Amino acid sequence: MNKIIIALAIVISGLQAWAGGPAASVPVTGTLPVVYVNTKDNAPVVNKDDEIEATIYIDPCGADDVEPFGSAENPVSFTLSGRGNSSWINFDKKPYKVKFGKKQTPFGFPAHKTFALLAHAPIGTYMRCEASSEIGRLLDIGWVPRTYPVELVLNGVNLGTYAFSETVKIAKGRLDIAEQPDRNTDPATIGDGWLIEIDNYDDTPQIKIFQNETCTPSEEYWPRNFTIKTPEELSPLQEEWITDQLRDITMEVHSDPADDTWMRHFDIPRLARYYLVQELSCNYDAFVGSTYFYYTADAGKWMAGPLWDSEWTFEPEVRAYNFWKERNIYNPREDHPENLRPVWIDRMYQSSAFRSAILKEWEAFYPAKVEELKDFVTGFYNKVKVSYDTNLQIWPQYSGAEISAWYGWLMARLDGYVQWLDSSLRSSLSGIDAPAADAAQITYPADVYNASGMKVRRVLSPDDLHSLPAGLYIAAGKKFLIGAK
Repeated sequence: MNKIIIALAIVISGLQAWAGGPAASVPVTGTLPVVYVNTKDNAPVVNKDDEIEATIYIDPCGADDVEPFGSAENPVSFTLSGRGNSSWINFDKKPYKVKFGKKQTPFGFPAHKTFALLAHAPIGTYMRCEASSEIGRLLDIGWVPRTYPVELVLNGVNLGTYAFSETVKIAKGRLDIAEQPDRNTDPATIGDGWLIEIDNYDDTPQIKIFQNETCTPSEEYWPRNFTIKTPEELSPLQEEWITDQLRDITMEVHSDPADDTWMRHFDIPRLARYYLVQELSCNYDAFVGSTYFYYTADAGKWMAGPLWDSEWTFEPEVRAYNFWKERNIYNPREDHPENLRPVWIDRMYQSSAFRSAILKEWEAFYPAKVEELKDFVTGFYNKVKVSYDTNLQIWPQYSGAEISAWYGWLMARLDGYVQWLDSSLRSSLSGIDAPAADAAQITYPADVYNASGMKVRRVLSPDDLHSLPAGLYIAAGKKFLIGAK
């Protein structure tokens, strides 16, 4: 009797931890590999700090490119914990951190101890992330974390479609660079093996830099966060070196836009390709959060990447602005306490040399690789669609529409975004601006529309009109081609 009571208590505890959790208990589809995870004593995962003892095995379910990993009779031991920031806080479908005691190769990934089970709670989010990642691969952005779509069964409960994923780490087979040791005090090696993140969350170790020419407190901007991912513990010398680097970049980026001094800090072709991934996908988080840079002594420059966390992509119905312009317009300090404006990029884009580098990389991608991208998205959709129909039953609160509708939605945006970006890049280098006389003849304030007839914003003066990002606009019955300066 006591055993029954204890068992019921465990079950009730798990259900309480999952309040607002799975709406239905349904069997797996078997159309994707199934990841079976069992925690010790069925313990629920309720936070990101506690590592719960667990076992795992993977049934390939007929996938030709997947080998079995463990078995029901002989599962592999590991620890399971929560992970993520907004994805952990805001959704009942939770993401998890997978940590093995020794390096493992699930799904044929390069050996490592740490992986992730990404929930991608809103239907269609995983497709967006995969589309962005594929853009990065086609643009040769460097290492992009690998994922494999799976169905997750946790303690006997089918939690639906997940992504079994690599995580951003300096390691052989991932970001394969030298690694800066913790608490390094050797001046000869202080500039090797750094990995940092532009972050919209507080973390440690972290450097906060005001975004202006002097890096001093500003009425317009809050300081922005640069989280140091590697090394994890800083010596005074390391802290001084990375602070000087970030301050020098920021001050030079915010100097005279005609001065391209800031470019000396970056691998410009890599930065241009990284920019294109973010711009083509209209990543609302780009240069705001989950934006990584790394530095090695061999390169002597900061490299943009790796790509990570592309859930906030392909959002606007019609492109009217660059992603960073949208951030600047809609998140002034007085209206947004976190001040989630993009770091650096709005100033970088004012450089004609940088825009020329972007266009050069774009012309290598467009139109040759656009069809490859669309074929990839179609293939991914065909692989996951049956599983996601079941996921819809499990998590109806995140549906909005069936996965087929999200596929059509994404493909339409890819076509529209490609056309918008091609036009925007070329007009940004045209040097053509609205004639001052015509701009002065407009009665202000005036509503401005893009070439698709969508209202962009209300301008108050000729200067306000000229401040629009590059593109074709209509105001007071006149057409204006605004070129970036």
